[in-house]
This record gives sequence, structure tokens and C-alpha cells, in this order.
Amino acid sequence: MNGRQMNSHLVSIRKMGGSPLVPLLVLAVLATPLHAQEAVRLRLDSTAGESLTYKFELNLDIAVPPELGGSQRLESLMVLQQTTQNVRGDTLFFDSAVHDASFSLRSAEGAEMLPDASAELVGQSFRTAFTRRAEPVLIEIEGQSAQAAAQIRSALRQGGFPTLPERPVRVGDRWKDTVRIRASEMGMAAPGFLILINDISLQRLSRAGSSTIADILVETAYGFEPDRDAFPGVAVEMTGSRADNVRFDVTRGHFLSARGAQDFTMSLTVPGLGQALAVRGNGESSAGLVD
Repeated sequence: MNGRQMNSHLVSIRKMGGSPLVPLLVLAVLATPLHAQEAVRLRLDSTAGESLTYKFELNLDIAVPPELGGSQRLESLMVLQQTTQNVRGDTLFFDSAVHDASFSLRSAEGAEMLPDASAELVGQSFRTAFTRRAEPVLIEIEGQSAQAAAQIRSALRQGGFPTLPERPVRVGDRWKDTVRIRASEMGMAAPGFLILINDISLQRLSRAGSSTIADILVETAYGFEPDRDAFPGVAVEMTGSRADNVRFDVTRGHFLSARGAQDFTMSLTVPGLGQALAVRGNGESSAGLVD
């Protein structure tokens, strides 16, 4: 509807004796479907020197059989500053630095299951690169222990930020993405690869100041691909799901936040034990910009 048509509607309402509030209500009703049908292109964007800081948190309760150490509680936190180094075509390159970190894996009785290596992370820097669709093409971590490097990778992977769609989308549109990640990069001591099958949808578009904000729902189904060469004879199966509510600044081209919950069951069959061992986990994760 153009401006002349809109004015004509308002004049007609006034001639009918409508109150001053009525035109405002009509304007709101007329504007809503137009905005709901707006197609937007979701893309990462930045300029050299721009810096954003994100906080990642994960809390996970893991029910583990006594043969594997008993039930455990995992809590981790990491604050990362991400500074854009440069943008080359479809790829954005970042220098990242760890500002804060903590990691705790304890038994149900409170005993420490793994040493906290997070102190060595604070002040460390590493390099990453992502396509404009938020696909990671480089996570380069040097000079750190295997556990510390795994903690960084896990924080980045567990953040809940999804791959963005190839084409412009409207509210209600869906897109899919499948990710194959080595289990150790998700903090799992399992021989193989975690398969994440993501069903992603644009839930809502809204305005916040000068920005258009996209609310995105990410529904994930878990699967597992065992590395049979690493542990011959060990069979691993995994089922589970995760849901993340994500906010993305369409105008500025960066993620604002993600908050999610997950649950999974992993079954391990080891030769000689005679029965499968089941590991069950559930927990919550969050990621968000730090002011």
C-alpha cells in the first residue's frame, strides 16, 4: 500500500466519525502483515577492527555407570573477545582472545574428575574464520595443551549459533544443516564423530532501535558415527535432541544470543563386558554478547 492509498483510508475513517485512535490501530494492523512477509538475507558482516565479546556457558548433568566413574556434573564458562582481522569475499577472519574461563567436572560426591586447565587459557589468542553463512572454516589454536584446545573448540561448537540460510527468508521459512564434529570437540570422551542434524526456522522479525532482529529456532537431532579404527570392537550409539532460541542482528550482521537445552543417551558396547553401558546427559547452554 502506497502513501496516497494510506491517506485515502484515513480520510474515509475521519468522515465516518472515527476517533483519532482508530487510524493508529488501522495503521498497526495494515503494517503487521507487510513486515511479516518481508524477506531478509541473514549474513555475517563486519569491518576490520570491529570487536565483539561473547560469554559462553554450559551446565550438564551426566548419568554415568559406576564402571565409567559414576554420575558427573560439568560446568564451563568462557569469555571470548573476537576482533575482525579482515574480510575476503565470502570469508571473515578473526583474532580471538580469552578474557575469562573456568571448567569443572566433578562426581556426584563433589570429587574433581578432571583438572581445571582453564587458567592457562586466560590471555591466550587464536585465529578463526567463518563464511558469511556462519560456517566455520578455520579454528587455529597453537601452543596450548590438548585439553585447553579442546575446551576452546567445545565452547565455540556448543554456542548454539546456527548456519545461516543460502537465500533470503521470510517468517516461517525453514532450512536444514548437517554438521559432523569429532566428539572430543564437544567435550565427549567417545571414539568417533557427533552428527548434528539441524532443522532451523525463522520465527519472528522485530525492530530494536535502528536494527532488524531475527528470532531463530534451532531444533537439533543427535546421531553418532563411531571411529572403528580407534577402538576396534567398541560399538557406540547415540540419540538425543537439543533446542536453541537464537537472536541475530540482521542490520549489523552478527549474533546477539543463544539459549538452549539438550538431552542425550549414549550407549557403549565393549567386548568382554557382556552388556551395553548407557550414559545419559541433560543440561543447558547459553551464549551472548557482553556489553
